[in-house]
Amino acid sequence: MAKLLPLSLYVHYPWCVRKCPYCDFNSGRKPSDEGLDERYLDSLLDDFAKVVPYIKGRKLISMYFGGGTPSLFSPRHMACLLDKARDFIDDNTEISMECNPGTVDRGSLSAYRSIGINRISIGVQSFDDQSLRRLGRIHDARAALDACDAAVKAKFDNINIDLMHGLPQQSRTAAMNDLKMSIKTGANHLSWYELTIEEDTAFGHNPPPLPDEDTLAAIENEGFACLLQHGFVRYEVSGFSRDGRVCRHNLNYWRFGDYLGIGAGAHSKLFIDGSTLRRACPQDPLDYMKGHYGQYQTVRAEDLPFEFMLNRLRVFDHIGIEEFTRTTALPFTDVEAQLRKASALGLVRFESDCFYVTDFGKTMLNDVLTMFLS
Repeated sequence: MAKLLPLSLYVHYPWCVRKCPYCDFNSGRKPSDEGLDERYLDSLLDDFAKVVPYIKGRKLISMYFGGGTPSLFSPRHMACLLDKARDFIDDNTEISMECNPGTVDRGSLSAYRSIGINRISIGVQSFDDQSLRRLGRIHDARAALDACDAAVKAKFDNINIDLMHGLPQQSRTAAMNDLKMSIKTGANHLSWYELTIEEDTAFGHNPPPLPDEDTLAAIENEGFACLLQHGFVRYEVSGFSRDGRVCRHNLNYWRFGDYLGIGAGAHSKLFIDGSTLRRACPQDPLDYMKGHYGQYQTVRAEDLPFEFMLNRLRVFDHIGIEEFTRTTALPFTDVEAQLRKASALGLVRFESDCFYVTDFGKTMLNDVLTMFLS
């Protein structure tokens, strides 16, 4: 019997104060319905009860409340979920919550901390008022700084800031000012990534003017150097950690571990008895609250090499040759020829029992991934 993989739990909260024009996540403006959160909680608890058998005695290495804007879900509601999961978490479980400036203060963050949330992720995106207005955010720079300060004062010692660059009409100087401000907040993890225009968004239908390629390249090059200078190590495509504060939840995704997802639009991936199963909950919260949680489907063996590499190559560490077989039940020969080709092009480097993406490969990652498309 195959060894069980590390397991995480994701909880999706699908509503926001307002939908941002660049966002393609499963989220929307929260309706004015006093009993909505209570009914949604009931569905989450019901769904969780149904997925508990898949935990199979394992402890959760992480829980993650994502969205949407989970900070619109009260500490009382989250506490109910945490209580149900109590048998599956311990002192080593990373329990994260996303929040947005303008929806939290020191009091609310202290309340989330008291129920067991031990990692906070703040959706700042920018510390510049003009950029925030162009992005359609509900907060201004002052609220962003206040949220970061409140997280520190609420005694979170594991703080991530979500920050984007390449914003509409953004200069290199403005992007670097945002990055330097993030570093000063006391956060020990940054998710720093370029704004991308997704098709099914307001920006997709009406694209804003974005910086040119030379400006984008200059922002990245200067930004990477600045982060390294201040002790932030780039350990995955858009993740930078200081003092070893990597995001364990995201790492479990990228390392092709197991995860259960509950909530509207949440996804699950499980490796059971040599087969990889996936489940997608319906995206419509009203459909989800009717008890339609989705069914597990077996992933075709021919699709697994690309799925594995799409995730695993995001993390810039050494990848053991045995990892592919351990997480997919497929022989390494299914991917070896493509990896050897990437190695010949200088994109990947082999050592005795592992391989890793080179610095050149990091800049050409999409080219590496296309080699595994069946």
